[in-house]
Formats: sequence, structure tokens, C-alpha cells
Amino acid sequence: MTYENIKTALLTVLVALSGALTWGIWTFQPNLETMENADTVNEVALSSKQELKKVVKPHQVIYHYQGNDYGTMNNNDLDRVINELDKWKFYDVRNYSDRMAEFNEKVGREGMAEIIFPDDIPVELYQKVLNFDDKELPRFEFDRILINVHTSGKQEGEVYFLSSKAKQAYICHVNPAFINEFNNEIYHNADELPQYFQHQLKNGRVVYLPEEKIEMAQYKYRTVQLDSEQLKNALFKDPRFVQKSYSSGIEEYTDDTSKMTVNTNINMIEYINPLSDKESVSATSNAVQKSIDFVNGHSGWTGLYRFADRDDSDRAVTFRLYSKDGYPVFNPIGMSEIKQVWGQTEINKYTRPGFQLQLQLDTAEETIMSGREILEMLGQQKDIKPEYLDDLTPGYYMRQDSDNPSLIILEPGWFYSYNNQWNELTTDGTGGAKSGLE
Repeated sequence: MTYENIKTALLTVLVALSGALTWGIWTFQPNLETMENADTVNEVALSSKQELKKVVKPHQVIYHYQGNDYGTMNNNDLDRVINELDKWKFYDVRNYSDRMAEFNEKVGREGMAEIIFPDDIPVELYQKVLNFDDKELPRFEFDRILINVHTSGKQEGEVYFLSSKAKQAYICHVNPAFINEFNNEIYHNADELPQYFQHQLKNGRVVYLPEEKIEMAQYKYRTVQLDSEQLKNALFKDPRFVQKSYSSGIEEYTDDTSKMTVNTNINMIEYINPLSDKESVSATSNAVQKSIDFVNGHSGWTGLYRFADRDDSDRAVTFRLYSKDGYPVFNPIGMSEIKQVWGQTEINKYTRPGFQLQLQLDTAEETIMSGREILEMLGQQKDIKPEYLDDLTPGYYMRQDSDNPSLIILEPGWFYSYNNQWNELTTDGTGGAKSGLE
């Protein structure tokens, strides 16, 4: 073979290799699924997800029927009312605030039903539960829905939305057929419920308290600890770079920007993201919705939690645990609360219980005082100024069993919100050892 023939053969091989490499580059497709999965956190499921109307729901329903006030806090009763309203079409929403004097006369009047929420709710949030027909819905908030059950002779049913804080009211209309069905199916059975009475606080808020003593169960539960590794995977952007340390019952998970503390001594978990842009900007319906979505993101509803309140100045949203019979649960260090503080776009702080109530062990019946007895007891407290009393409700005090910390006990009692802090009114008439609930 001559020298020229060898050069020609080598050149042919090189051209062929170049073509093959070019074709490989053009047609190469990386395994994107594998690469993406390497940086994606697996979906975490601590417990369950909840829809909006199961989390943002009333605290109490009151019926002004045949000269008396009847009411309920029972979970099933509340769900029945909201499910009924879910069928209605609300239309012609108008501001009624310039007629507040007239409106105040309607509150507590015969033929009215009151649906009471624990704090103001933006209507743009709750329109995901109720069906509003108006194309341009006014922006307002409410903590009470009032239904005028007496529709005889009227072509339209009347429903009012009231904000006790803002002293504002809105009126809207519904088909009277819906009101008539509500009247027949629910309102006319009101006298089967416990009887209540009205009490107006110094801040103008009207609360409804039971006329009779209340029979409540004391509960004892075995708890199960939440999986901190699952929470780590849910909360940190890239859990592969999270460092873990442990000392004296406290686990700490940290990366370059965030920290999660699991304190098994007090059964609490705290996640802090200090670099989030936290400014004092007024909260909107977005804050509540984002908070619900955030917990749903890791199926973090480990009990019957409901929206309890929001602090616009701190962009904070709190959800409170409720008992299965519909009473709020309180604890001085937050063991019955899921609380979030938001930056502009990211979570700034997230605190929650580190356990879930799992197995109910014992129940015992207890009788707590009537509403009138509680008001008398509050009146005897020299350190309680009526102008700072915000709310009053029966509920449960959550504590760990002194002999077995893995057991949780729910004790019935009376609780009052004083200057925006919840306290227990103990049976000896003091607000002492169990006071200062937040």
C-alpha cells in the first residue's frame, strides 16, 4: 500500500468518526427525569390534607327562636349548617354600614340565625366555600353571618355579613326557597339545642353563653411523635445539605439559611427562615390561604385544627386544635396550635406540636359552670378589667400526664381572652397557674 493510499484511508476513518460524533451530539437526550428527581424533595405526608371549609369554619351557631336563644358548638351541627349554605347563591352584595343602628336592632332579634367565626375572614377567601353570583364582589371581612329566617311576604331572602371589629355590615340576597328549607330543616328544630343568653362585652362584642351547667368529657390520649426526618424533607429546600445535631432532648437541623428545632422535652417543633423578607404589611386572604396550603404541602393536619386568628401587623396566622365534640383546646406553650409567620413570599417562622393524638384511652364526665356563674366569678376578679375582656368560651386545657409524658390529658374548663391572650379561669376563681395561654 502506497503512502497516498494510507493517507486516504486515515482521512476516510476520521471523517466517519466526526460524522458519528456530530450525530451523537445532535440526537443526545439526557435522562431529565433522573436529573430532576435528584434535586426534587419527595412528597411528604405526616398525616392528612384538609379543604378550606374544614379549616375555616364557625365556632358557634345561635338561633333566636320563640323568644329564646339556642345554640351549638358541635362539629356535626356546624358542618350541617355550612353544607346547607354551600348550596345557596348569594347575589346583590351591598354595603350596609351606613345603617349600623338599624342593623344592630336586627342582631339577636326573633327569626335570626347567627353563624359566628373566631376572627375576621376576608370574603374573597370564603367565596371558595360560598357561591357569590356578583361579578365584582366588594372587598370586606366578617366574623358573623346572620340569616333572616322570616321571609314571608318577601321576594328575596336576606343574609348579612358583619365584622365586629370593623363595625361594618354587608347585606346580600338569596332565593327565598333556600331560606324556607333552612327554616324547616334546621331553624325550627332549634329548641332541641341547649339554651344560651346574650352578654355584651365592653368592646361591644356580643357573646352567647350557656344558661345551664355543661356536661363535658375529660379525655386521655396516647400520642405518637412526628417524624422529624420527614419534616426536614418537607421544610428545607435541599435536605441533602442539612446538618443534624442533638443535645439533651433537642434535635437541631440547619442549612445555610434555616433552622428546625425539635424539642422533645416540651413536644414542640419550630422552623425559622430568618432570611425571608418579613415586613409589616397588612395580611390579606392570601396569608390564610397560603398558611393552609403550606400545611397541606406536607399533609400536616394532625388533628381537628381550625383557623383561630390572624395578626396583620406580624403577618401571623394561628390554627387551634378542637376537640371532637367542638370545643377549642388551649395550652400555655402552644401545644394545641399551629402558627405561621410569613414574609412577603416565604415562610418566616413555623411552630407546631411535635406529636399527634392517636389512641383515646379514658374518658370521664365532668360538669363545668354555667355562663352566668362564670360571669359572676369574673366580676369578682380584681385584676381583670372588663374593658380588656375580648371573648369567653368553654374549652379544654391540654397537659401532659405527670406520670407518663407520652400521655396527653384534655381537661374541661372555662377560658377568657384578655387583652388578646387566652387564660383559664380556674374553679377556685383565680386565673393563676394555668393563665397566660397564648
